[in-house]
Amino acid sequence: MSPGQDDAERGHDGGRTGRVRVAVVDDHPVILDGIAAWVGAAPDEVELVGTHPGLASLRASPAHPADVVVLDLVLDDGSSPAASVAGLVEEGCAVVVISADAEPASVQRAVEAGALAYVPKVSGRDELLAAVRAAAAGESYVTPALAEVLAAGQDWRPALSPQESRALVLFGSGLLLRTVARQMGVGEATVRTYLQRARRKYAERGERIEGRIDWYEVGQRDGWAVDLDADRPEPPRAGRG
Repeated sequence: MSPGQDDAERGHDGGRTGRVRVAVVDDHPVILDGIAAWVGAAPDEVELVGTHPGLASLRASPAHPADVVVLDLVLDDGSSPAASVAGLVEEGCAVVVISADAEPASVQRAVEAGALAYVPKVSGRDELLAAVRAAAAGESYVTPALAEVLAAGQDWRPALSPQESRALVLFGSGLLLRTVARQMGVGEATVRTYLQRARRKYAERGERIEGRIDWYEVGQRDGWAVDLDADRPEPPRAGRG
């Protein structure tokens, strides 16, 4: 089955059939086809309704929302894993995330956003299908890999203060230091101090932050950007005239 093929092309009308309707999203064709073959050959109530190279293709499918989406945790389109999971959950899908070599931070954020299982791509067919069945029932499926991540709790990222994490995200987004200072309501020297503290805390974890790209990647990977967005107040709604 080629990427983007869905159940409309297979004669499925997109309605509920009592079977677990599963869509797979992965931007590597070999992986996509392999997982699709596993799901499609399941001997029970699991039904493959679509394979997609990205979220845009998934959402354009008449089969969306599927009961369960098997989602590659890191897509080449640069989408945030946590935001992707949260969006799919809001749209009515249970989510099982998969990855070949995921950062623990990304897995943790995906679980916090509503993913019910994390399955490494080195896992076998039986484990993936068990995760899919559990997710379809609204249950978490804790693989050994996920248990290891969850056992670490919040240790996957250093304890930054709100101001340190905000400086990290704003500076990493490409803003000039003086612009960051203005948005934070502090002086440039204070922003430098926040960044130095954040850099030191990451260094204590064995990770060096040097250029602006590093700041950006850390802000996205470890969820600081998501936290900052969540803390921003919603803009006031215009009143009715």
